[in-house]
Amino acid sequence: MKLRANFQKNYLWRYLAMAGIGFFMAAWFAFDGLVGYPREQQRSAAYEKLVEEVPDKKELYQQWRELARSNGWNVDTPKEKAAEYNNKIAGQYVYGAICLVLAIPALLFFVRSRSKWVESTEDGLTTSWGQSVKFSDVYLLNKKRWANKGIAKAHYNEGQTKKVFVFDDFKFDREPLGEMLKQLEAVLQPDQIVGGSPEGAKDDESEDLPE
Repeated sequence: MKLRANFQKNYLWRYLAMAGIGFFMAAWFAFDGLVGYPREQQRSAAYEKLVEEVPDKKELYQQWRELARSNGWNVDTPKEKAAEYNNKIAGQYVYGAICLVLAIPALLFFVRSRSKWVESTEDGLTTSWGQSVKFSDVYLLNKKRWANKGIAKAHYNEGQTKKVFVFDDFKFDREPLGEMLKQLEAVLQPDQIVGGSPEGAKDDESEDLPE
């Protein structure tokens, strides 16, 4: 019976959530850099100019309130100098760029991974990204990380090239992927399976084997 393990939806939503948060934060920083802080800088610059022109504090207070209200600004006295906002504005662009660096790859991973799958064939496995493995070509199955991480690595020969197929039941549907792993183990010799026992067998203590 042909089996198919699709990319797990809960893992896809993680990519989508990362992308959404990243784009939201980038937009937030962009707004502060393009609108929020420049507006506060303009407000501070206007107050500083008024301070130079009106030495009397009482008159300064009255004129500032009138000026602030006419421009829709907060009437409170600005706490920061206009020049201090230059670094803040530049910082928003930097933070926004960092968020995009995280968000864009996450979105690409989501788009690319949503159609990924692993499928069994008559004599092995094939994948949506073009990797195919014949069970007869596998010479070693390393299960060192299978019990705790759900990752097993099948080392196989493709012509003169040594390659690795990764079983990852955290990313792909666990039940069909586990069945495919059992199919592979059924054609392997016991000494070809390292780092753990075959599925369904009692685990033996295994030595610390390299991956």
